[in-house]
Amino acid sequence: MSGGRFEFDDGGAYCGGWEGGKAHGHGICTGPKGQGEYSGSWNYGFEVVGVYTWPSGNTYEGYWSQGKRHGLGVETKGHWIYRGEWTHGFKGRYGVRVSVGSGAKYEGTWNNGLQDGYGTETYADGGTYQGQFIGGMRHGYGVRQSVPYGMAAVVRSPLRTSLTSLRSEHSNGTVLQQDVPVITTTNASGEETPVATPTQLGPSRGGFALTLQVDPDTVKPKKKGLFRRGSLLGKLKKSESSTSLSSQKSKISFLRTESALSSNASDTNSTISGDESLAGAEDFPPVEADIDATTTEVYMGEWKNDKRSGYGISERSSGLKYEGEWLNNQRHGYGCTTFAEGGKEEGKYMNNMLVKAMKKRVIQLKGTKIKQKVERAVEGAQRAAAIGKQKAEIAAS
Repeated sequence: MSGGRFEFDDGGAYCGGWEGGKAHGHGICTGPKGQGEYSGSWNYGFEVVGVYTWPSGNTYEGYWSQGKRHGLGVETKGHWIYRGEWTHGFKGRYGVRVSVGSGAKYEGTWNNGLQDGYGTETYADGGTYQGQFIGGMRHGYGVRQSVPYGMAAVVRSPLRTSLTSLRSEHSNGTVLQQDVPVITTTNASGEETPVATPTQLGPSRGGFALTLQVDPDTVKPKKKGLFRRGSLLGKLKKSESSTSLSSQKSKISFLRTESALSSNASDTNSTISGDESLAGAEDFPPVEADIDATTTEVYMGEWKNDKRSGYGISERSSGLKYEGEWLNNQRHGYGCTTFAEGGKEEGKYMNNMLVKAMKKRVIQLKGTKIKQKVERAVEGAQRAAAIGKQKAEIAAS
């Protein structure tokens, strides 16, 4: 085996072992026009194990196969560090990705560069989600646990389906909106703005979904038999509740630009975001001033496309609880709400608002049908919550 320094027509250079017209043994290669540098072992033109450094300062240290990251490796990219397995250029099988700035992380299984299977997300404020993932989104069954309300991250604007520690920019062919600034105890970005009126959607707290306050744009015009929105808020006010539902083979195959590796490997499907985006704020109820700072909330049940959808139970430490059907993080369908004071309301919800409920002055047959549907919904929510707990245990193991 010979060796030396070789310069290529495209501006790249190689210094190290050489055999059969290809890099072999140990060597260092610098890409054309400063497109990065690889230092490590080679096998007839292909990287085996070493360190690749891009001009931006991002690095990958680990194993390669046929010109792609494959096996165990560590990627440092911006504020993110990923330690784990790689499969044909993608983050795959099992790994941990952590934000150095905020401490937010995901630990679990991966597929094609995205969270897929079972895993645990820990958000910047300390809240968690444990359960199932598909294509980088929470999907299946799982448990979302908030931190105390006074410590929960504040989100100014609900521009994304979810503000979680790891989310793909490309999911199911659809480009998701970028993370929005949030206020956290670390790397705060943005400012908390007060809610001008009870009906205005404003800052939200990560992990808190129960609310009686709804977006008026999502509520249809009042129809006969529907509760007035004001009556729900009035009921809450009257009770004076302290809680409220809210990733050039011709010469050397290893020469790649950072963008090429990103687009041809898992980086295409990995979130590129700052620490400020790690709040887990998939919920968009307004900040409620009457919630005690020590109050926590947990949701157990079904998730679809990163949101609470299907059957599930959300409960606050104060006693406030909803059991029933959900759609896009809102109570939607049949269910039962239990208030902290002990009272209950049950019936059919639309966009967080009760539209059909049990009344004294209704035909008994109609009331019975509603009650039966509520009971079935509550039973479905309890089953989903139990499955969610099981999936969370699997994710944590």
